Amino acid sequence: MTEPLNPFSNFKIGAMNIQNISALVKQVQSLGFENVDYSLLKRISFKPDNFILSQTIEKGKDKLSFQLFFKREVKQNIYVLMYYDATLQKELTLTNAVINEINITNVEKSMAEIDWKNAFDFTTKKQLNLDDKTSWEKEQKVESVIEDLSELEKSEDGKALTVGLKLKYWAGLPFRELFGNISPLKNKSEISQRFYFFENQLGISVEEAYRFLQNRHLEKQMQAKRKQTDSTEIGDTKDDSQSSYGGSLLKKKRLSRSNTFNSKKHVQQ
Repeated sequence: MTEPLNPFSNFKIGAMNIQNISALVKQVQSLGFENVDYSLLKRISFKPDNFILSQTIEKGKDKLSFQLFFKREVKQNIYVLMYYDATLQKELTLTNAVINEINITNVEKSMAEIDWKNAFDFTTKKQLNLDDKTSWEKEQKVESVIEDLSELEKSEDGKALTVGLKLKYWAGLPFRELFGNISPLKNKSEISQRFYFFENQLGISVEEAYRFLQNRHLEKQMQAKRKQTDSTEIGDTKDDSQSSYGGSLLKKKRLSRSNTFNSKKHVQQ
């Protein structure tokens, strides 16, 4: 009697280490990362020497970006989480300040009203009637915003705000064709730290990393305020010193003139 054909009878099970993948999933989940199991499986299936898994987590108005680095241990046929880089991005705080006659709040409001995905879409074709203003009204608003941003970039403070606005509204869009890479001003808007993992030791969790980065951000703000206060005090001291020196010098000149006048008077007598 002929046995029925089994479509899986000649199927060879691969050497994928499911136990290793399961252990990695449990490890990263215990740290506070979710929905990573399938992403890990897909990357490991290509058997790279190492790979990076990116995760973004929202914390209120703050954004945490993580880059998890995994390395392959060839002899043991396993992957190991070596470290992750954590970056805290504080929400861009805009004031009602006016820089180069441009109101920051108004620019932000104008950018929020524009559909930037549509604005950077250079593939869609449509009929254009230059006599009909409504057909290019959106492009005119874009041009107005770009002009304001260009004006803001002429000062250091304005440049920092401009970069923040572009990264906020243009993230993930094909703006590089026109503007190239926009490098975030990390020293002012971001705090980063690398956290390593050691064998038989618990790693730093997402919550612990967030608290650490928050503390560093606060410390950075305090240092900036302290530096500003010190600069002001030094400036005041210099002014006082110069004023004191100027007063002493004036006194000496007056005294010298007085002595010269008295000696002349004495000679004449």
